[in-house]
Amino acid sequence: MDVTDLSTHANQSISAVVVDYYRSIERQDFDAALSCFTHNAVYRRPGYEPFVGLQEISDFYHEARVISGGQHDLEAVIEQGDMVAVHGSFHGTSRSGDSIHVRFSDFWRFSELQVIERDTYFAVAAV
Repeated sequence: MDVTDLSTHANQSISAVVVDYYRSIERQDFDAALSCFTHNAVYRRPGYEPFVGLQEISDFYHEARVISGGQHDLEAVIEQGDMVAVHGSFHGTSRSGDSIHVRFSDFWRFSELQVIERDTYFAVAAV
C-alpha cells in the first residue's frame, strides 16, 4: 500500500476501518476491502494455511473464497489499543448455490490504520 491509499482511511478510527472492510466485501469490492492491509499482513482463517502478504490475501478473495455473496451482521465491534474484535453472523450463498449461515468472530491488529494481522473464527461443530 502506498501513501495515497492511506488517505482512504485518514480520518477514521481502526474500528471504522474494519466496518468499512465488511461493507466493501458485501459489495464484492475486494480492492477497497483489502486497501487497509499492509503488504506483509497475515490472515489466519480456519481450514487454510495462513495467508501471508497482501497478494495471498487478495488471491484468496478473488479465487478461493467459497462464498459468492452475503451480509455480515455485526453485533459487537470493540476497539482497544491496536486491536479490534468483532462478533456477529454471516448470511449468504456459496459459489455452489448453498445457503450459508454462520456465527463468527474476528480479531484485527493494526499498525496505525493498516491491518497487520487478522484471525477469523467460526462457530461450527468441529469436535
